[in-house]
Amino acid sequence: MIKVVIISEKAVIESIHPNPEPELRIAWAQEGPESRGYAAFKENGELLYAVDKDNIFELLVRAELNHLRLGGVETAYCSNEAMFPGLYMLGFKDNGDKVETNVEEFFARGCH
Repeated sequence: MIKVVIISEKAVIESIHPNPEPELRIAWAQEGPESRGYAAFKENGELLYAVDKDNIFELLVRAELNHLRLGGVETAYCSNEAMFPGLYMLGFKDNGDKVETNVEEFFARGCH
């Protein structure tokens, strides 16, 4: 079973993402000893990038959004065009040069 944990410890984040900003978090997917991928995001709702090694993009995004929802973030957004196709499939909508979703509405829509 794949487990996703949200990493907030600066020393761990620095091993993945050099010179991280204080609000940077990593959603890390692990199955046994193998990493299945990870995604970087900020506590303000910005999704930065995903390294999907095992077709778990949706799992990573859902973990990020769940963490943001628990933190009271209303809107998640992304300006990384490489992520747009996957985010469109999850119901994110265009908003100028970024895509976004209302976090509560995302979970209220159910599975896609």
